[in-house]
Order: sequence, then C-alpha cells, then structure tokens
Amino acid sequence: MIQTTGPLEGPRAPGAPVAFAGADRTAAVGVPLPLPGFVSFTNTLPTVNLWQLYSGPTGVTFANPNLTNTTVTFSAPGTYTLRLSGSNGVHAIAYDAVVITVTEGIPLSITRSGNIANLSWTGGNPPFVVERSPTLLAVTWSGVLTTSVQNAAIPITPGSAFFRVRSP
Repeated sequence: MIQTTGPLEGPRAPGAPVAFAGADRTAAVGVPLPLPGFVSFTNTLPTVNLWQLYSGPTGVTFANPNLTNTTVTFSAPGTYTLRLSGSNGVHAIAYDAVVITVTEGIPLSITRSGNIANLSWTGGNPPFVVERSPTLLAVTWSGVLTTSVQNAAIPITPGSAFFRVRSP
C-alpha cells in the first residue's frame, strides 16, 4: 500500500519557512556583532532555528545559536560565512547566509580638554581616516580627517558625537 499526501499536506503544505540572515558586513576581532536574522512562516508550526559557521576560520562564538537575533564574536581575522536555518519539521529546511569580513580592530581612546576631543589609537596602517556620527549605530559616518599618525585633536561641536578610525 502506498500512502501519499494531498496537495496541501506534508512538504507541499502552505507556510514553508523562509530564512533571512541579514546583509553582509564587517566586524572586529573580539567585538560582539549583532546578527539581526529572522525566519518567517505562515503556518502554525513553530520553527527550530540555528546559526552555524558555514565557512571561514574557526573561533566563532554565538551568544545563543538557536535565536534568530543573537550576537557572534570572532577570535581571528578572515572572511566568514554564517548560515541561518529554520525548520518546522514538515517543509524543506530554509537557509540563508551572511558574509562577515573580520579585521583586527583599532582600539580608540578619547579624552576631553576644554572644547577639544583628543583621540589616540593603536593598530592598523596609515592612512587613517577619522570619522564622526551623531549616533553609534549610524549607517553613514562623516569623514573628519585623514592622517598618517595615530592621534588627532578634533574640535567638539554641540550635541553628542561618536568617533571611529578606519585604515586600509
């Protein structure tokens, strides 16, 4: 006897999960990076979700690999592909991947002297680009200066400001 499922049953049932791992981006060694993933579905079956290292160096630590929104920390520079999966036990497992380019971070120290922010840092290679943003999780940063030394004095403007230093 052969038993089959109908057109709206089993793997053909509506509501298959869809995974989204987020946009490709960069991160620094040792700094937790938020992973804003999600798995959507339209049926009543909950999904079992899992973040995994798909390719790249070892030394990847997920805060909780079973949550779609978690953080990941890398112990070495390199290019990593992380995979998010979602399974409801009926449909094919849904997968999506994100590529993270991990570099050595540039530790930045800031002190204030009157109306001047004194920045100093270690690591990286010149030329250094000092950037400013009014919010920490900014999509765009404004270039303040380019320098070949590992320090800068920046005038403080009204409002809050966040700084970062980039190098090639």
